[in-house]
Amino acid sequence: PGVVKAWHRHSEMKLNYACITGAVKVVLYDSRESSKTFGYFNEFILSPESYNLLTVPPSIWNGFKAIGDKMAIVANCATIAHSPDEISRLPFDSDEITYDWNIKHF
Repeated sequence: PGVVKAWHRHSEMKLNYACITGAVKVVLYDSRESSKTFGYFNEFILSPESYNLLTVPPSIWNGFKAIGDKMAIVANCATIAHSPDEISRLPFDSDEITYDWNIKHF
């Protein structure tokens, strides 16, 4: 609970997230300058009670925070095999992506 795993993005891989136990807040950030959603954040709450599959396209920064009082497990069915050459990472508190990981509405 309370742990943040962020930020990362893939250049080719699509991610497919589902939370199978606990609950997470998943945050997406679009840094693609040519995109009409450039600079926007999207937030999603995933849990077994709100069971959804969240697809994250390539080039979108993403991360998640375990919320509530129990451990959260996120399953990811990726579209290609993992390759360290197509992933970029930033710390959750990076100056490049300024985001407040606190829960405002839940």
